Amino acid sequence: LLPNLTYLRLSYNAFTGAAPEGLGELTQMKLLQLQSNRLTELPNIPELDESLYSTSTFVTDCGVPSAFDEPLECDNCTMCCNANEDCYPQEDTQIAEHLGLSYSTFAALLISCFIALSCIVALSLYLFSKRKNRGNALTTSTVRRLEEDDKYALS
Repeated sequence: LLPNLTYLRLSYNAFTGAAPEGLGELTQMKLLQLQSNRLTELPNIPELDESLYSTSTFVTDCGVPSAFDEPLECDNCTMCCNANEDCYPQEDTQIAEHLGLSYSTFAALLISCFIALSCIVALSLYLFSKRKNRGNALTTSTVRRLEEDDKYALS
Protein backbone atom coordinates (compact mmCIF):
# COMPACT_ATOMS: atom_id res chain seq x y z
CA LEU A 1 0.00 0.00 0.00
CA LEU A 2 1.40 3.43 0.93
CA PRO A 3 3.90 2.94 3.78
CA ASN A 4 4.35 6.67 4.47
CA LEU A 5 0.63 7.48 4.62
CA THR A 6 -0.07 9.46 7.80
CA TYR A 7 -3.68 10.69 7.47
CA LEU A 8 -6.60 8.67 6.16
CA ARG A 9 -10.18 9.88 6.48
CA LEU A 10 -12.64 7.48 4.87
CA SER A 11 -15.69 8.37 6.96
CA TYR A 12 -19.22 8.55 5.52
CA ASN A 13 -18.53 6.42 2.46
CA ALA A 14 -20.57 3.37 1.60
CA PHE A 15 -17.74 0.90 2.22
CA THR A 16 -18.91 -2.59 3.15
CA GLY A 17 -17.25 -5.79 4.30
CA ALA A 18 -13.82 -6.23 5.83
CA ALA A 19 -11.29 -3.41 5.81
CA PRO A 20 -8.13 -4.13 3.80
CA GLU A 21 -5.36 -5.98 5.68
CA GLY A 22 -2.90 -3.36 4.42
CA LEU A 23 -4.26 -0.84 6.93
CA GLY A 24 -2.41 -2.73 9.66
CA GLU A 25 0.89 -2.20 7.86
CA LEU A 26 0.71 1.60 7.85
CA THR A 27 3.34 2.30 10.50
CA GLN A 28 3.43 6.09 9.99
CA MET A 29 -0.33 6.53 10.50
CA LYS A 30 -1.31 9.39 12.81
CA LEU A 31 -5.02 9.71 11.98
CA LEU A 32 -7.43 7.01 10.80
CA GLN A 33 -11.16 7.71 10.63
CA LEU A 34 -13.44 4.98 9.28
CA GLN A 35 -16.78 5.68 10.96
CA SER A 36 -20.21 5.63 9.26
CA ASN A 37 -19.37 2.88 6.82
CA ARG A 38 -20.48 -0.75 6.84
CA LEU A 39 -17.12 -2.28 7.77
CA THR A 40 -17.63 -5.65 9.43
CA GLU A 41 -14.03 -6.47 10.28
CA LEU A 42 -10.82 -4.56 10.92
CA PRO A 43 -7.26 -5.84 10.57
CA ASN A 44 -4.95 -5.60 13.58
CA ILE A 45 -4.08 -1.92 13.48
CA PRO A 46 -1.28 -0.78 15.80
CA GLU A 47 -2.07 1.80 18.47
CA LEU A 48 -1.80 5.28 17.00
CA ASP A 49 -0.09 8.23 18.68
CA GLU A 50 -2.79 10.34 20.35
CA SER A 51 -0.57 13.39 20.93
CA LEU A 52 -1.80 15.29 17.83
CA TYR A 53 -5.50 14.42 17.63
CA SER A 54 -6.20 12.92 21.08
CA THR A 55 -9.42 10.87 20.97
CA SER A 56 -10.02 11.50 17.25
CA THR A 57 -6.93 9.52 16.24
CA PHE A 58 -8.64 6.22 15.35
CA VAL A 59 -12.43 6.33 14.93
CA THR A 60 -14.67 3.43 13.82
CA ASP A 61 -18.24 2.11 14.21
CA CYS A 62 -17.60 0.10 17.37
CA GLY A 63 -20.21 1.81 19.56
CA VAL A 64 -23.53 0.56 20.93
CA PRO A 65 -26.24 0.53 19.64
CA SER A 66 -24.60 -0.92 16.60
CA ALA A 67 -25.83 -0.96 13.04
CA PHE A 68 -24.70 -4.61 12.96
CA ASP A 69 -25.81 -7.75 14.78
CA GLU A 70 -22.49 -7.70 16.64
CA PRO A 71 -20.61 -4.43 17.30
CA LEU A 72 -17.30 -4.08 15.48
CA GLU A 73 -14.39 -5.23 17.65
CA CYS A 74 -11.66 -2.62 17.87
CA ASP A 75 -9.09 -2.82 20.65
CA ASN A 76 -6.99 0.18 19.61
CA CYS A 77 -9.79 2.58 18.65
CA THR A 78 -9.68 5.88 20.47
CA MET A 79 -13.32 6.71 19.69
CA CYS A 80 -16.33 4.56 18.87
CA CYS A 81 -19.38 5.72 16.94
CA ASN A 82 -22.78 4.05 17.15
CA ALA A 83 -25.77 3.59 14.81
CA ASN A 84 -27.12 6.99 15.91
CA GLU A 85 -23.87 8.61 14.68
CA ASP A 86 -22.94 9.57 18.24
CA CYS A 87 -19.23 9.16 18.92
CA TYR A 88 -17.69 8.62 22.35
CA PRO A 89 -14.10 8.21 23.51
CA GLN A 90 -13.31 4.59 24.23
CA GLU A 91 -12.09 4.90 27.79
CA ASP A 92 -12.59 2.73 30.83
CA THR A 93 -13.76 4.33 34.04
CA GLN A 94 -11.13 4.57 36.77
CA ILE A 95 -12.90 1.94 38.87
CA ALA A 96 -13.28 -0.47 35.96
CA GLU A 97 -9.66 0.14 34.99
CA HIS A 98 -8.51 -0.52 38.57
CA LEU A 99 -10.52 -3.76 38.81
CA GLY A 100 -9.53 -4.87 35.31
CA LEU A 101 -13.14 -5.07 34.08
CA SER A 102 -14.79 -3.84 30.92
CA TYR A 103 -17.50 -1.21 31.25
CA SER A 104 -20.34 -3.66 30.53
CA THR A 105 -18.99 -6.25 33.01
CA PHE A 106 -18.60 -3.55 35.65
CA ALA A 107 -22.17 -2.32 35.05
CA ALA A 108 -23.56 -5.87 35.33
CA LEU A 109 -21.60 -6.42 38.55
CA LEU A 110 -22.88 -3.15 40.00
CA ILE A 111 -26.52 -4.00 39.16
CA SER A 112 -26.11 -7.51 40.64
CA CYS A 113 -24.73 -6.04 43.87
CA PHE A 114 -27.66 -3.62 44.07
CA ILE A 115 -30.20 -6.45 43.61
CA ALA A 116 -28.43 -8.62 46.21
CA LEU A 117 -28.35 -5.75 48.70
CA SER A 118 -32.06 -5.06 48.11
CA CYS A 119 -32.89 -8.75 48.78
CA ILE A 120 -30.86 -8.72 51.99
CA VAL A 121 -32.63 -5.57 53.23
CA ALA A 122 -36.07 -7.04 52.36
CA LEU A 123 -35.25 -10.32 54.15
CA SER A 124 -33.96 -8.44 57.19
CA LEU A 125 -37.13 -6.34 57.40
CA TYR A 126 -39.31 -9.45 57.06
CA LEU A 127 -37.44 -11.29 59.83
CA PHE A 128 -37.50 -8.24 62.08
CA SER A 129 -41.27 -7.84 61.69
CA LYS A 130 -41.79 -11.58 62.40
CA ARG A 131 -39.68 -11.32 65.57
CA LYS A 132 -41.43 -8.16 66.69
CA ASN A 133 -44.91 -9.69 66.28
CA ARG A 134 -43.98 -13.04 67.86
CA GLY A 135 -44.90 -11.97 71.40
CA ASN A 136 -48.11 -10.21 70.32
CA ALA A 137 -49.87 -13.14 68.70
CA LEU A 138 -52.70 -14.61 70.79
CA THR A 139 -53.08 -18.34 70.48
CA THR A 140 -56.52 -19.94 70.21
CA SER A 141 -56.17 -21.52 73.66
CA THR A 142 -55.42 -18.12 75.19
CA VAL A 143 -58.47 -16.61 73.49
CA ARG A 144 -60.66 -19.49 74.73
CA ARG A 145 -59.47 -19.01 78.32
CA LEU A 146 -60.16 -15.28 78.12
CA GLU A 147 -63.71 -15.97 76.87
CA GLU A 148 -64.31 -18.42 79.75
CA ASP A 149 -63.01 -15.86 82.21
CA ASP A 150 -65.41 -13.25 80.80
CA LYS A 151 -68.32 -15.72 81.13
CA TYR A 152 -67.64 -16.53 84.78
CA ALA A 153 -66.42 -13.12 85.85
CA LEU A 154 -68.47 -11.08 88.26
CA SER A 155 -70.02 -8.10 86.66
